[in-house]
Amino acid sequence: MQRYYFHFEGSRPHTDEAGELLKSDEAAWDAALRLVRDVENGLRPGDQWTLCVFSEERPVFILRMTTERCRH
Repeated sequence: MQRYYFHFEGSRPHTDEAGELLKSDEAAWDAALRLVRDVENGLRPGDQWTLCVFSEERPVFILRMTTERCRH
């Protein structure tokens, strides 16, 4: 088992100090997708954020979200 950390950057940054013990990178990917679903309700036009998944101080995945209003 490895410890994975899930850090958010953007308008509401969050540094994951505790992390989560997971069995694989694939399990960390699934956890990242659950986190993305949890924050989707807080998205507003013009937002930008990044979810960085780390293990052993190295990035494993980076998910980026940019929202934009195209019709004014």
